Amino acid sequence: MKVSRLIVAGCLLCAAPLVQACDVKHQGDCGGESFKALDKNGDGAVSRKEFEAFHGALFRKMDNNGDGKLVPQELEAVHENKVDKCDVSFDQRFDEVDINNDGALDKDEAEIGMPMLFKHFDEVDANGDGKFSKEELSGYMKKMHEKRGEPMMKPDR
Repeated sequence: MKVSRLIVAGCLLCAAPLVQACDVKHQGDCGGESFKALDKNGDGAVSRKEFEAFHGALFRKMDNNGDGKLVPQELEAVHENKVDKCDVSFDQRFDEVDINNDGALDKDEAEIGMPMLFKHFDEVDANGDGKFSKEELSGYMKKMHEKRGEPMMKPDR
């Protein structure tokens, strides 16, 4: 059993660089790229003026027709643009992490290959069988997007 875990861990470590395959700038914390983009004068704090200037510029960039309003199509276009920057499809990424090719990720595979999802493993594993399929993951993601009021990515991606 320990040998198989070591083999899976070794294979997943080889696949780990794929996590960096997408051009994602959001760091998820206050010290990441997003913060640096807000803190124009580099003093380690974001003033109201810096905050409003950043978001005003972002709004203008998103407002494709320049009417001073954002409609769902303009927001979807921003999302589509971010999705297009990702070179690795969801299916491709999932399959690369699925070392034993059983069509599902067990805890070992998820922990090493998709650590952010591993943190929510029990929520993603809808049927409680100790692994999750693409369908279970898709269902979990849909539920999370609905909870946040965000549109899901189009399935043809």
